[in-house]
Amino acid sequence: MSGTTMVRGAVAGPKPGFGAAVSFEATKLWAVRSTRVALAAAFIVHLALTWLLAFSAKASGDNGYESEMPAPFMSLASLQLTQLFIAAIAALAITSEYANGTIISSLQAVPVRRRLLGAKAAVLGMFGFGSGLAMVGVGTLVAAPAAADYGRFTAADLFTALAGGAVYLGLLSLVTLGIGALLRSTAGAITSAFVLIFGLPQILPLFNVEWVRNAAAYLPTTAGQVLGTGLVEPYGAGTALVVLVAWAGVLLGAGLWVFKRRDA
Repeated sequence: MSGTTMVRGAVAGPKPGFGAAVSFEATKLWAVRSTRVALAAAFIVHLALTWLLAFSAKASGDNGYESEMPAPFMSLASLQLTQLFIAAIAALAITSEYANGTIISSLQAVPVRRRLLGAKAAVLGMFGFGSGLAMVGVGTLVAAPAAADYGRFTAADLFTALAGGAVYLGLLSLVTLGIGALLRSTAGAITSAFVLIFGLPQILPLFNVEWVRNAAAYLPTTAGQVLGTGLVEPYGAGTALVVLVAWAGVLLGAGLWVFKRRDA
């Protein structure tokens, strides 16, 4: 309770606006070494996987197998693994503050809790969006020459993959931030994100219950694939965007509810 007393004592002072809170959170995010290390690892893994996928497509195609895939979609497919790095960064943005006690300092600087969490969401959303845009774009430059004719793509393919990958990672960052605000545990948040991203899409289709199998189509991973490739099955890009926004909204809303009611 002493943590709450300290934070409430700071409320009497001037409250920084949302822009200042966003600047504060952006500085904190990039100042932490783990952010830079995880982002660098994400790019390295992403480009390596993209090149391997493109090289395999060319090798398979040269041996008579059907392996054509637009190069931007090869890069997008590699996000299936590298998205975990972005999710980890988003989780650490709030759980690390609980682990080392700096959440008290953050609340003293930005005492309005919805503003603090909103600033984190804005920064992480932009971070995820920019990361997705950069990874899919640079990955396309790697995949196109490696896949040769088997990676031919149109401007529409590139735009769809860039926009889909960027929006997906941006919203996935918000999903993970919400989980982190709910659990306050780095291990718990990252594990939960892993289950949501990798586990449930593999497990749910195994159940011999139709509605459970159908539920797998509305997980973030499936929605991200639809959004980034322009598929019309199991639904279109518009529905995919709604699904992702719903996941982010529900988990962020739940995280904010807990954040405002628990002691710091």
